[in-house]
Amino acid sequence: MTFRALLLDLDDTLVDHRGASERGLRAWLSGLGLAQTPDELEHHVERWFVLEARHYERAQRGEVSYVEHRRARIRDFLPGWDLADDTLADDVYAGFLGCYRAAWRAFDDAAAAIGRARAAGLPVGILTNGQLPIQTEKLRRTGLLRADVPVFASSALPAAKPDPRSYLTACASLGAEPATTLMVGDSLRHDVVGAQRAGLQARLLDRYGRHDARRTGVRVRTVRSLAEVA
Repeated sequence: MTFRALLLDLDDTLVDHRGASERGLRAWLSGLGLAQTPDELEHHVERWFVLEARHYERAQRGEVSYVEHRRARIRDFLPGWDLADDTLADDVYAGFLGCYRAAWRAFDDAAAAIGRARAAGLPVGILTNGQLPIQTEKLRRTGLLRADVPVFASSALPAAKPDPRSYLTACASLGAEPATTLMVGDSLRHDVVGAQRAGLQARLLDRYGRHDARRTGVRVRTVRSLAEVA
């Protein structure tokens, strides 16, 4: 079926969130002197992402605020530090955040994919979980922010992905029918299964060939780059 509108995920679809997190985290940890060996550094990096997934999901479900999830994450990450004071916890987390933001980079195929879709006359939106000001600033710094491409972030939506309301609200704002709207992103749960349940078409962006239908039990149409979204 032909699609007549395009929704794109942001983190790890348009912008290299994982790469920026790893680069920023390594720079931050080195500055704190917490990693004395390469193995120790890699251990800290993997532990950071485990904690990120755990606490960020809680924020998306509305169990805690975004600020509270950051405080919980930094306290779990540095259990030997006395971070009971919220201001101190915020200051320590801000050190990582500054390094992370300095490492933001757009993927090479991101701007061209948006440009092609707009040149073809398709309405395009960016549908992302997260805080609207931060996600908008991420797009601005990486050169992807466009006046003709609205940003739909979960902090300003009735719900976060994979709740059907997130996709349907974005489609309505674009003036697009869900059945003829294509959602593209790197998350099987948030960008494919959730979108399909809301009545959209979907493609999984599998840049590194990691999707294994035998392991996940889910067969989906995949693309290895945004250049393949024709």
